[in-house]
Amino acid sequence: MQKKISIKYKMILGGITAVLIPFLIAGTIIYVQLSKSLLKRSKEVAVHVAEDISASIDETFRQEVKLASAIAADPNIVESALTGDYRAAQRSLQAIFSRIGSKFFTIFLLDQSGIARADAVFKQQIGLDLSTREYFIKAKEGKTSVVGPVPARGSATPSAPIIVVAAPILHEKEFLGMVGLPFDIDYLEKIILKKRFGKTGFGYLINNEGLVLVHPRKEFILRMRLLDQPGTGEIKQVLTGEKTGTASYLFEGSKRIAGFSQVPLTDWIVAFSQSEDEIMIPVNQTLFAIFISGSLFLILTITGMSVFYSRVSTPIQKIMALMKQVTHHSTEAIMQIGLDRKIIHANEAFEKITGQKTEEVIHREPILDNMGKIPAEVIWQSLERGIPWSGRVTIEGDKPEPVTMDIMLVPLRDDNGVIHGYLEIGRDVTAELKLEKRLQQGQKLESIGTLAGGIAHDFNNILSGIFGYAELALMIKGHDPDTERSLRGIMKASERARDLVSQILTFSRQTETELRPMQPKTILKEVLKLLRASIPATIDIQAQIDSDAIILGEPTQIHQLVMNLFTNAVHAIGDKAGSVRLELLDFMVDEEFSQTHPDMNKGRHILLRISDTGIGMAPEIREKVFEPFFTTKPQGTGTGLGLSVVHGIVKKIGGTISVYSEKGKGTAFSIIIPCTESEDQILIPRDLALKRGNARVAVVDDEPDITATLQSILSNLGYRVSAFTDGRVALESIISNPGQFDLIITDYTMPQLTGLEIVQHLRDAGIEIPVILTSGYMGKEIDNAAKQAGTLEFLAKPINTYQLADAMHRILKTRQML
Repeated sequence: MQKKISIKYKMILGGITAVLIPFLIAGTIIYVQLSKSLLKRSKEVAVHVAEDISASIDETFRQEVKLASAIAADPNIVESALTGDYRAAQRSLQAIFSRIGSKFFTIFLLDQSGIARADAVFKQQIGLDLSTREYFIKAKEGKTSVVGPVPARGSATPSAPIIVVAAPILHEKEFLGMVGLPFDIDYLEKIILKKRFGKTGFGYLINNEGLVLVHPRKEFILRMRLLDQPGTGEIKQVLTGEKTGTASYLFEGSKRIAGFSQVPLTDWIVAFSQSEDEIMIPVNQTLFAIFISGSLFLILTITGMSVFYSRVSTPIQKIMALMKQVTHHSTEAIMQIGLDRKIIHANEAFEKITGQKTEEVIHREPILDNMGKIPAEVIWQSLERGIPWSGRVTIEGDKPEPVTMDIMLVPLRDDNGVIHGYLEIGRDVTAELKLEKRLQQGQKLESIGTLAGGIAHDFNNILSGIFGYAELALMIKGHDPDTERSLRGIMKASERARDLVSQILTFSRQTETELRPMQPKTILKEVLKLLRASIPATIDIQAQIDSDAIILGEPTQIHQLVMNLFTNAVHAIGDKAGSVRLELLDFMVDEEFSQTHPDMNKGRHILLRISDTGIGMAPEIREKVFEPFFTTKPQGTGTGLGLSVVHGIVKKIGGTISVYSEKGKGTAFSIIIPCTESEDQILIPRDLALKRGNARVAVVDDEPDITATLQSILSNLGYRVSAFTDGRVALESIISNPGQFDLIITDYTMPQLTGLEIVQHLRDAGIEIPVILTSGYMGKEIDNAAKQAGTLEFLAKPINTYQLADAMHRILKTRQML
C-alpha cells in the first residue's frame, strides 16, 4: 500500500517549489540583464575614455603644430632659408628653445633638400640627410604633420622613439625647408596611462596597423602587433572602418572589452580596455547574493517562517513604497538615503532638475559640495546625532551648466526613535541666482554711469583751464624749444585725460564712440615709450611689431586696451624680475579657423598678443577674468574693470580675445581684430593755421579760468570779446542791446541760469544770434535738447582752439559776419 505524503511535507515541498522556482527565474533574468547592461555601459565608458584621451592628445598636437608653424613663419628662419646662410636661423632656434622650455628635445631646420642646417641643441646633427623621413616628405607637400614614433636621429634602433611635429617653411608658396619639434614618446604616456579603472582598466596607443606605440608594459612598445594576436578580429574591423568603436578580444587568455578613438592629425588610435572578469564582478556578486538569499528563504520555508516572510517586510522597503507614492508628482527633488549614506531612491523631479538618470545615482553618496564650505563628514556627523542640515549645493549633472539647489537633509526614525535612514529634499534655485546676479550687475553699471556723468562736467571744466592756459602760452612767441615742448606735453596730457573721461562714459554706456580707420602700429609704439619710462627696471619689455595693417577702431581705446593689459602683466610679475612681450602680427583667418570661431569671418586680421612671465592663473580664476568688478588684487588696489573694459573694446571693434595661463608660468592674452579694406587713415594732414576774425563775441561760463583763457585766445585771433561769469548778467546785457554781439559761446551747466535756458530766453525774445553751446559732459539727451533749442554747434570740453576757431569761422561765414 502506497504511503501517503503528510500535509506537513506537502507544505514544505510546496514552499520549496514556491521559493526555488521564482528565485531561479529571477536570478537568471537578473544575471542576463545585468550582464548585458553592464557590458554595454562598460563599452560606452571605454569609448568615452578613449575619446577623452584622444581629445587631450589632439589638443596638445594642435598647440605644437601652431608653435611649429609660427617658428617656420619667423622672418629670421624664412630669410635664412632664402639666402642659405643659416647662422641667424641657428640663433633664432636657440632663443626660441630657451623660451619654450624642456618639453622638446630640440628644434631643428632642414633645407629644401632635407639636409639638417640648424639645430637648437644637437649641433653635431647638422649635415644629416633626413630627406627620406615621412615628416620631410609631407612638409615638402606643404603640409604640417605629426609623425612618429621614429628612431632618434643617429640611432639605428627604435630604442629611443620620438615624435616629430613638422611645419614647412614657405615663401610666396615656394617650399624652402621645414622646422621640426621632436619630443619623447614619454610625453604621450603621461596623458594616456594616467587614465585607469580598477585593477585591469588602462589605456594604450596603436597605429592603424595595430602596432603598439604606448602601453603600460614597456616590452610591447614598437614590438607587438595587436592584430597578429589570436581573437582580435573585432579590433581589425574597427581599425579598417571608422576607427572609433568598441571590440572584445582575447589577451593572454583573458577576455577584454575595449573602446577605440582615432587621434586627429595622425593614423594613431587610442584604446582603453578592461578585463571582462573585473567588469562582471558586480554581476557575480549579485548572483552570489541571490544564491545566498534563496538558500536563506528555503531554510526559512522549511522551518515554517514562510508566513512571516509573506506578511512582514523591512522598514526600508515600507518607506520606499510610501516615498514612491508621495514623491511621484513632486516638483522638488526628493531622495531617500540609507544608513550607509548611499542613495536608495530618487524621484522623477531629481532627474528633471539635474539631468541625471536615477539609476546613475543609486548606491552613490549624495553631493554635499555646499557654498558654506562645510565638509561632508561634518554634515553626516550632525545627521547621525539627529540634527537636520540645510544649505545650498552645486551639482555637476548632465546639463550644460551646474545646477544649484537649496537642500534640506533630515534623519528618519522608526517607532522607537532609532535613525534608520535620511531624507533629502532639494529645490532648484539656479534661475533665481542668475536673475539676482544680473540685477546686481545692472545696479553696479548704473552706479558707474551715475558717477561717470557726475564727474565728467567738473573734470572737463578743470581740463579746459589747463588747456586754455597752455594754448595761450604757446601763442606767445619766443619760447625756447624746451619750454615749447613742455607746453605741448601739457596739452597732450590734457587731451589724454579728456579721452579717459570719454572712455569712462563709454564703458558706462553714457556715450558712443565712432570707429574709424587707424593703424595700431602707431599707437603701440607710443604706448611702449610711455611704458618703458614708467614700469620697474626689473621688468624687461620685448616688442615685435610686424604689421602695418589698418583696422576700424578708436585710437584712445586701443591705447587703453594695451595699457590695461600691461598693467595686469606688471602686477602679475610683482617685485620679481620678469618680462612682458608685445607682438603685433598679420593673421589670416582661414576656413578651418572660422569653423572653430563662428564669430570670426575669413580674411585678413591682425594678432595682438601680450604675454608675461608672472604668477599665472588657476582655471577657476581664468574663467572669471572678463567679468566686471572681478579682481584678485587686495581690497583698495583694484577696481575689477580693467579686463572688462578690454573685453568690451575688443567686441566693439569686431574682434575676439582669448587668454592662456598656467599657474606659476605666466599669462598670454591674444586679440584677433579684422582689418579694413580702406587704406584711408583718420590722421589726414590738416591746415594747422588758426582761422581769425573780428566779430563781436559774448563768452558765458561760470568758471573764471575758462572765460579768461577764451577771452585772451579769441582776442589774439582778432575777435572782440565780452566775458561773463554770471548767466543772468549775460542774458540781461544781450537782450538790452542784441546788436552788439555777432556770436554767443555759452556753457551748458551753470548756477542760476543754464546755457540752454539762455538760448531759450533769447529765442523767445526773437533774438536769433547764433549760439555755440559747450559742456564738460556730452550726452544724447543734452545734444537733442541743444538742437531743439536752436544752437548751431555743441562742443565738448576741454575745447581745442583749432576746433573752436573752425566752428566760429564756419558759423560766421555762413552769416557773412567775418
